[in-house]
Amino acid sequence: MGRMRRKGTLARAAAAAAVLAAATGLGAGQAQAADPTLLIQVPARYYAYAADEGPEDGDLFLLHLNLEAPEGEEPLAEDVKLTIDASSLKDKAVLKATNGSCADPEKDLVFTCEYASIDGRTSVQPFSIKGADGVKPGYAGMIDYTATASNTPAAEAKTKVFIDGPKLAERRHQPLKDVAPGSTVELTPGVANHGQLPADQGAGLKLYGADGIKVAREHSNCHYKSWSDTSAYCTFDTPLEPGAAYEVSAPFRFTVSDELMYGNIGYDTWAIGSGDPWEYEEPEDYDQQGSGAPLTLNLVDDIGFEDFGGHTELVTTQRADFRAVTGTVEGRVGDTVPITLGAQNAGPGSMDLTGYSGHGSGTYEVTPPEGTTVTSIPFPGEEDDWACSPAKAGARSYVCGIDERFAGGEKDTLVFNVRIDKKVEGAAGKITVLDRDDYPARDPEPENDTATIPLKITGGSGAGGGSGSGGGPGDSASPAAADGSSPTGSSGTPAGSMASTGARGIALIAAASATVLAAGTAAVVFASRRRDRG
Repeated sequence: MGRMRRKGTLARAAAAAAVLAAATGLGAGQAQAADPTLLIQVPARYYAYAADEGPEDGDLFLLHLNLEAPEGEEPLAEDVKLTIDASSLKDKAVLKATNGSCADPEKDLVFTCEYASIDGRTSVQPFSIKGADGVKPGYAGMIDYTATASNTPAAEAKTKVFIDGPKLAERRHQPLKDVAPGSTVELTPGVANHGQLPADQGAGLKLYGADGIKVAREHSNCHYKSWSDTSAYCTFDTPLEPGAAYEVSAPFRFTVSDELMYGNIGYDTWAIGSGDPWEYEEPEDYDQQGSGAPLTLNLVDDIGFEDFGGHTELVTTQRADFRAVTGTVEGRVGDTVPITLGAQNAGPGSMDLTGYSGHGSGTYEVTPPEGTTVTSIPFPGEEDDWACSPAKAGARSYVCGIDERFAGGEKDTLVFNVRIDKKVEGAAGKITVLDRDDYPARDPEPENDTATIPLKITGGSGAGGGSGSGGGPGDSASPAAADGSSPTGSSGTPAGSMASTGARGIALIAAASATVLAAGTAAVVFASRRRDRG
């Protein structure tokens, strides 16, 4: 059980309580305490699905037991007992007990949960809930909570339960394309209530941008993090009526970094007094309040609003120079030698496709020199011998994925273990870096995307024991030939490799996946594990 994170002073905690109360409808006394205190953290309101909507059993009801204390203390609540009295919902809602730490109710929908101790925030999921057949939308009843412990004062809380409720949908936004690096963009959020009940306490909005997209701190009804510029929480006290749509009175402004190539801006909305927008965050992190005029909500036509619509993709005109990282297979016949191969992003643009569909920032294809065999391509620090596809020794070529985060100046490399089988005069392999068709690097210097992998035989026959040397993490991209082209070996393109133009990363991934799946192995090119970052 994890301990609650504590930082700052009690004054800071009090400020956080005000943020939490504004965003959720929780009372400030439930969010902060001057002495070690057991807390019950619940929504002031809960909107349950109607009988004919949502999952068959409804939503899984969630609340939290927490323990708050002054700075520097690590308290422990012992012999904790939580009683959840939902008897007023009888015949109005259907509650089904879960197989958690709470005992099934003996009668009248009263649940009991017991814990030997609580030392931080503890999630409690006692039942699933939805409206009973024939119950009309509206207020259904109250859930009462009481928590006791042998060494802390008792705690109480309440939740008003409504059947059905407001259903908030966000505005659908078009992508922001051809954005100049370092420029400022704007986004005007909108929200509509597609439910049968009003959000009569107003609405909250969480705004977030990807790394490299900074939101301006401009509005007094918004709170921001002092240590991060990518998100904000805002609240609006305007009731959202059923069937009505609204937009904020002024756009949010975002500054785009010079390096950003692809990013996202999004927002979520919720009816104040319901739900827990802080489920995965802490309100004390949002410790700065905007100083400008507050935003308001203005009525607009209900056109272009949909569930989870508050999202837009941002595409800049920035470019990234992908380069092949190569080295020499050097040793005696019979030796198995390591060589570091991969890709480098020479910038100026940075790739971050975390959370995007597809896999990684691109791929690179490696064809070893004639007369050699790749025996393994291990993930660093792991027992898996194959970080690329196909996952077998002796293939004519291999396709490896580049990490989703590929910043300017970074390398993404792997160590290839290569056995030298025989001496072949003029033998050279090849490595080609390919970006994605859907999220291209717009490479300004495509000639350095391809490089040779020379084979250099030294001495007589080896013992096959792994002696010899190869390229290391510090190897640079292959130098260009005197005429400015990238060297390709004596025959231009090694037999069996893919041409350096036309075919792109997604085609390579698909082809490699088909090969691997046909062999009954995992498509390791898709694995999201970090390589040597160089």
